Amino acid sequence: MKASVIIPTYNRKAILEKTLKAITDQSVPNEIYEVIVIDDGSTDGTKEMVKKFNHRIRYIYQENKGRAAARNHGIRIARGEIIIFIDSDIVVNHTFVEAHLQKHQKHEKAIVNGLVINTSNFEDPRSEKRKLTDYSRASFATGNSSVRKKYLLKAGLFDEEFNQYGWEDLELGHRLLALGLIKIKANDAIGYHYNPPVSLDHLPHMLKKEWERGKMAVLFFHKNPTLRTRLTTLYAPPFFYLERLINLGGWPDWQMTEKIMEWLKKSGRKNLFKFLAQFKLIHAYFKGMREGQREFQK
Repeated sequence: MKASVIIPTYNRKAILEKTLKAITDQSVPNEIYEVIVIDDGSTDGTKEMVKKFNHRIRYIYQENKGRAAARNHGIRIARGEIIIFIDSDIVVNHTFVEAHLQKHQKHEKAIVNGLVINTSNFEDPRSEKRKLTDYSRASFATGNSSVRKKYLLKAGLFDEEFNQYGWEDLELGHRLLALGLIKIKANDAIGYHYNPPVSLDHLPHMLKKEWERGKMAVLFFHKNPTLRTRLTTLYAPPFFYLERLINLGGWPDWQMTEKIMEWLKKSGRKNLFKFLAQFKLIHAYFKGMREGQREFQK
C-alpha cells in the first residue's frame, strides 16, 4: 500500500459518484493505493451510493465537524505512506495517482500539487480545457495535493478550529514548509473541479460558502499574521474601504437587487446576471470577514 487518497464529503452525492469512478480507474494497480471517503454528516444518500463500489472504497461516517476534522480522521486511519488529497467535486484523470507517486519517488520532502481545472460541465468534466484563471500559486491546496503521512503528523495535521469553509489547507501548508518541505508540480495529475453554473437556486449556497470563507480568512490571519496572508485573503483596511465604496449602502443585499437578478435571468441576460452575482459574492465574503473580526478579536 503506497498511497491513501482521502476525500472528505458533505451532501455531494451526484458529483462524488463521478469522483469515485475516476479515482478507482487509474493507471496503477488497485493494490497499491486505497480510497478513503470521510462523510462529514451527509443526508443525501451518499452512504448508499458509495456502497455500490463495494470493497474499493473505505467509507467512514462522522457527525458534521468540518473539512479539517474529516481529513484528519482520514489521515489517522490511512495505511498508505503517501497521502493524496482531493475534494468530492474533483474528477481526476487516468494518470492521477501515478503522477503523484512518481514525484514522491524523486523527492523525499515534497508537497506535490497537481493541476486543478474549473468546469461547470457536469456531464463530462474532463472535457474542459485549461484556462488562465485556473492558475494557482498555493503551496498546499487539498483539491489536488499529496504529502507523506509522517510529515503531516509531524506538522500537527489540520487545525480543527477551521470548522467552516476555507483556508485550513493553506494554514497547514505554512507549517509543512517550515519543516523544510518543498513545493513540486505534477502536471500529469489533473483534477477537474466541478462548479455548478451560477443560478438563482444555487446562489444562496454560494453566498453562504463565501461568508464562511471570509470568516475563516480572519482566523487564518490571526494564526499567520503576515503581509502575504493579508494580501492573499484581502484582510487589510484598503480592501475593506474599496468594498464599502463598490457596494455602497449594501445594495447587493437589497430586495430590489434580487428582483433585478430574477428579471435578468428570465430575460436571458446571463452575463449581467453573473456580473451582479459576483458583487453579491464579494459582499458576502467581506461580511464574513467582519463577523470573523468580531469573533476572533475577542
